[in-house]
Amino acid sequence: MSVSSFNPSSEREPTVSVIVPVHNGGVSFSKCLDSLREYANRAIEIVIVVDGGTDNSRQLAEEFGATVHLFPTAGGPARARNHGARLAQGDILFLLMQM
Repeated sequence: MSVSSFNPSSEREPTVSVIVPVHNGGVSFSKCLDSLREYANRAIEIVIVVDGGTDNSRQLAEEFGATVHLFPTAGGPARARNHGARLAQGDILFLLMQM
């Protein structure tokens, strides 16, 4: 959806997609998912893009119930964010960088 087509006065609440690129996220990625589990509304779409990681980030994201895409080799956070934005279905995109 383009910015110009969003109508804030419509009766429907906008949907939100949270996009999280990850490369070998480890403990910080696990904490990120815990926070999303605690604070994110179930109506929010979570898109995880695993950028060539070799740890269990993909498995954690799948167990979480997120939409998951895996790149076999690392291409950097910009590629992962942009790909996640293309996959997302929400009216509003929220890009989350886990540290």
